[in-house]
Amino acid sequence: GMLHSSIAQWAQVDGAKDVAHDLVLGAQVSGPKGSSRTGEVARLFSNVFLVTWSEWEPVRLQHVGYPSMSADRSQPAVEQLRFSPILYRQFPGYMRYSLIIGLLLVTLAASGQLNMTLLGSLNYQALHNSDLSDVWGYVDELGNEYALVGVNDGGVSVVSLADPANPAEVFFFPGNGSIWRDLKVWNDHAYVTTEGGGGLAIVDLTPLPQSTSLTAQNFQGNGWDAAHNIYIDENGIAYIFGANRGEGGVIFLDLTQDPFSPVELGAFDTWYAHDGMARGDTLYVSHISDGFFSVLDVSDKSAPVLLGTQATGNDFTHNCWVSDDGDHLYTTDEVSGGYLGSYDISDLSDIEELQLIVSDPGSGTVPHNTHFINDFIVTSYYSYGTTIHDVSRPWNVIEVGHFDHSPNFSGNGYHGGWGTYPYLPSGNILSTDIEEGLFVFAPTYVRACWLEGTVTDAQSQVPILGAEVSISTTPVVTSTVLGGSYTTGYAIAGTYDVVVEAFGYETLTIQGVQLQNGQVTLLDIELMPLVPINVSGTVVTAGSLDPVPGAMVTMVGEGVELQVTADGNGQFTFGNAYEGTYSVTAGQWGWHTACFTLQLDPNTPTQTIELTPGYADDFALDLGWSVSGNAQAGIWERGIPVGTSYQGGASNPGVDVSGDCGGQAYVTGNAGGSAGNDDVDDGATVLVSPSFDATGLVMPQVSYYRWFFNAGGNSAPDDTLLIALSNGIDTVVIEQVTALDPDLASWEPRTITIGDHLPVSNEMRLHVITSDGVEGHLVEAGLDRFELLGGPVSVQEGAGPMEDLTLWPVPSNGHLEVRCDTDEDLVVEVFTSTGALTSMQRIRNGRGTIDFGTRKGVMVIRFTYSQRTLVRRVVVN
Repeated sequence: GMLHSSIAQWAQVDGAKDVAHDLVLGAQVSGPKGSSRTGEVARLFSNVFLVTWSEWEPVRLQHVGYPSMSADRSQPAVEQLRFSPILYRQFPGYMRYSLIIGLLLVTLAASGQLNMTLLGSLNYQALHNSDLSDVWGYVDELGNEYALVGVNDGGVSVVSLADPANPAEVFFFPGNGSIWRDLKVWNDHAYVTTEGGGGLAIVDLTPLPQSTSLTAQNFQGNGWDAAHNIYIDENGIAYIFGANRGEGGVIFLDLTQDPFSPVELGAFDTWYAHDGMARGDTLYVSHISDGFFSVLDVSDKSAPVLLGTQATGNDFTHNCWVSDDGDHLYTTDEVSGGYLGSYDISDLSDIEELQLIVSDPGSGTVPHNTHFINDFIVTSYYSYGTTIHDVSRPWNVIEVGHFDHSPNFSGNGYHGGWGTYPYLPSGNILSTDIEEGLFVFAPTYVRACWLEGTVTDAQSQVPILGAEVSISTTPVVTSTVLGGSYTTGYAIAGTYDVVVEAFGYETLTIQGVQLQNGQVTLLDIELMPLVPINVSGTVVTAGSLDPVPGAMVTMVGEGVELQVTADGNGQFTFGNAYEGTYSVTAGQWGWHTACFTLQLDPNTPTQTIELTPGYADDFALDLGWSVSGNAQAGIWERGIPVGTSYQGGASNPGVDVSGDCGGQAYVTGNAGGSAGNDDVDDGATVLVSPSFDATGLVMPQVSYYRWFFNAGGNSAPDDTLLIALSNGIDTVVIEQVTALDPDLASWEPRTITIGDHLPVSNEMRLHVITSDGVEGHLVEAGLDRFELLGGPVSVQEGAGPMEDLTLWPVPSNGHLEVRCDTDEDLVVEVFTSTGALTSMQRIRNGRGTIDFGTRKGVMVIRFTYSQRTLVRRVVVN
């Protein structure tokens, strides 16, 4: 197919979409796993991309070739800028399909409570000294309501809601301890799965309310006695998900013959199944670690037929629920900052992702379970509580209710809300909080106030992609997608100002916009373009001022990243920058990366960026490290680390090593979520540096920071992080880290003398290898701040005296004034006491200042001018 960007006004004609295009080039997108089809993707504006294909094939964004988006304003955290595909319908006039990748953030202020009233609660720490898992509801023959609660320390709790303000446990059936316990009801019997083993627990609820002496027993499955989840359809068919048999797919049980003796009818065992639900003869399954949901025809339970699959936004599909009309499906991705996903499944051969929703953006809160009711979805979040979203416009989903019942936790992590149940006849919502217990809420279901429209260029009328639309005094913010269209809204009616911003345009505030519940406010917006500023400069070597050909230069401003490559003379030009503040980074392999802040205006002069020669990489830029291996997950990638945790401690790093340019490091997988999500799995992943020349240095050393974490599994962790050096002939391990290392799960500095391990050459490379062995454990690794150190300075102190050189104060307080009786420039090189070059600068006309930054101790300074050299040692306090 061809790659295009929109250059004409978007049109909506009879439900079809028609648009004109112009050629744009960019980074790469590839087809699904195993496909050889590749294409091009254009970075049109801040977070919008477009790909067109000449024929239909599902496509997956693999790598855009750009640094991560800045998060230095009221934007989502970086992990929330991991865009996922939204597939729109065919353009009839072009017979193409287009992929739009965008991010819509719709949320409410973190007030803790909106349209949900707490009626009552039950503290299970006091009742059973236990945390909780899932919850379901039951209604007896007299209309009395009950909560069925999974108790982690082992059991099923039946709770009377006769007085919702005072829930009371009336029955408890003990079982094996497990943090996973799921419950459903059929024909006055509760069926409960657990990963703790012991079988399927079955509780006869028919004696209620006259008697609380209930019969309960465990059913042993055919080759399984533990499972993650259960769903029971309207026909009395139970679907067992994630059992300890085979791949852990779905097992079909008939409950209608004997409620205590289910009969197995068949299974679907192609993939592990984490959760799901069914209606009629259609089953919807969430394949969590495989990252997608599937839809199956199960009319013949002995031979289910796969109808379609769809990847979800974060590739970690935890649960899903279908709308009453069967046309839409809603999903949760159980990762930090994970999405609620809205999908059009009316055509299972062409499933469309309509919207990805983040609640409490920037906090990293994790969604868990969602349920559809009357064009709303009710969702449990770990640290954020229970939410209600209006999905009556499934392409514009708005949060309209919320209650935070986890006061001691916030943000990322797996504490707080677990399950929710919105189907009681009273309308009350049940929610379980892992630590806080059972909650009973009275919801007020209100329709959203929707705001929709387009944003265009006021002069050319061209749609603007990536324009940010926000509603003042609220945290609501969204971005325009293809055609300049946007969809957003709020829960509370009122008069608001709408602020619209786009890179290259004047910010516009529209005052007095009326928003009303249950109504769509249409607001089309035109923005005036700014005059672009050309930014040019040269990247040179510090000291010699020789050009650095091919240097990479980036400018990161508010909502935009610009990147160019310097030509053979080290010269570069940005032709599409605008007035504002930018973070500028420049680098090339063989030089130290430099970074600074640039306040850009029409009078900004030509820039000269000096790079200190030497091999070093803080990974602020992609300087050419290669990745290989056969691992199926947790592959090395460069980015701002997204932290994960295990048993209260860090597993994947959450930050890079401080004190360098940018926040990037190399880590093994960076999708966030649980410790087991995107860690190294089923093989090895290998990171290799570009080659570096260590010859000509006295006692050359490599310095780096490394991270390693190894835990979990069903046996003692036995995985390894290997760091090796090669010289073009031999490869030798210089460090080996195991689960027994005392410095796990932290950034640990190491300095290794190359000559202690193998001969020095001009083709040296650093190799970093880790893997997950046959037994299967949690494995995470990281690398940051690589540097080749030069050994002791070879010039003898005092060589070539300069009696006219004056330095003060000595000892230094962090700065050193330099005076030399000459009109020539001095080249000043600063080394550590071990010979590592820390900086190089040119002092004009013999007068200047040396800034030692945060370095302390003995520093060695080499001054050179007119073929004269002097070395002085200075103590820095």
